[in-house]
Amino acid sequence: MLNIQSVSDITAQIKAKLENEISDIIIRAEISECKFHSSGHIYLVLKDPGAVLPAVIWRRTAQELRTQPVLGMEVIVYGRLSVYAPHGRYQFIIQSLQDAGRGELYIQFEALKARLVEEGLCDSERKKAIPEYPMHVGIVTSATGAALQDMLHVFRQDAPHVRLTLSPARVQGKGAAQTVIDALKELNNTLHPDCVICARGGGSIEDLWEFNDEILARFIADYPLPLITGIGHETDTTIVDHVSDYRASTPTNAAETVCKSWRDVRNKLNQLDYSLTSRIEYFIEKQHRRFQDIQRYLSSRRMSDTIMSWSDKIQSLRRQLEGGVRNHIKYKKVRYDGISGKLWAYSPSHVLKKGYALIRDNNGQLIRSVHALSLGDNIGIEFNDGRADASVTQCDKKG
Repeated sequence: MLNIQSVSDITAQIKAKLENEISDIIIRAEISECKFHSSGHIYLVLKDPGAVLPAVIWRRTAQELRTQPVLGMEVIVYGRLSVYAPHGRYQFIIQSLQDAGRGELYIQFEALKARLVEEGLCDSERKKAIPEYPMHVGIVTSATGAALQDMLHVFRQDAPHVRLTLSPARVQGKGAAQTVIDALKELNNTLHPDCVICARGGGSIEDLWEFNDEILARFIADYPLPLITGIGHETDTTIVDHVSDYRASTPTNAAETVCKSWRDVRNKLNQLDYSLTSRIEYFIEKQHRRFQDIQRYLSSRRMSDTIMSWSDKIQSLRRQLEGGVRNHIKYKKVRYDGISGKLWAYSPSHVLKKGYALIRDNNGQLIRSVHALSLGDNIGIEFNDGRADASVTQCDKKG
């Protein structure tokens, strides 16, 4: 018996076979038609000397494009084949589009990303947790870039007590990746911050290309300290973003991520302060209304002398209550200032500003006694505004 099928059945079979058997692909072609629909979708026709291929860029993808398609442009597109059943035709769903002049860089990017993913270097299980309340944060970026100032502004506002250490690096141009590696090594080998931010501001794909360096990516994947990347603008993504412990959308967002818990603490304290003040004001107002009610009640019974007597007592009690509350708040503030002063006095950065220095051995460990030193030992000396390397030429030990 003949198996009679509908057009929809046949189309569904073609759609399933096409979409399942042909995986995601990269195509180089010329745009021969380009229509921007009011819905936000972009409908294209891709062509080469031998064939044409209908294509579509859905609205959400179109909104994130960094290169706008133009009639006659030669492009490299990445996506998948699909079947549009109502019209009975196949089409190419474009998921990214690059000017062919930059397409080679895109192909290199995708190839390296695929290798790192295959090796498991992008797996979430490998990523280290960002400390909730870091006290020392290392920053790797250009010392003269706007990205650094943006991050410093966030720290001054949300966590001014956190110690910041800049390990400067070039973040653009050939060889910049190696300077980033050197800066990261310096932080890990000598200062051991709680976490590190590696960041730079936005730019073209060429400006950001050093952050797609394979050697740098593998170094960051194995970096022992928790590392946050904030490279470029929100729509920029580099290889190091995939292997870092946390990818922030911008340098500012990277600083906000590190400061989040401290910012929450500050907001909570502000809420408690507001709540305490409101409760005190409510209590005083409530007692004042009670006094007025009593005053009106007694006044109606011609007890003015008694009222005046009670009025004086109540006013006195009110003054005592207000004074007690003020003294209590003043006492708490004095205690807070005292504790804050002690914390600041004992903080490493404050001690270093007095002229003291920290001395570490080759392994980055603090040297606490002259008995741990021998002639010829290499040491690192950490000052408030930098560090220096030295060698022991004389060693006088007491006793």
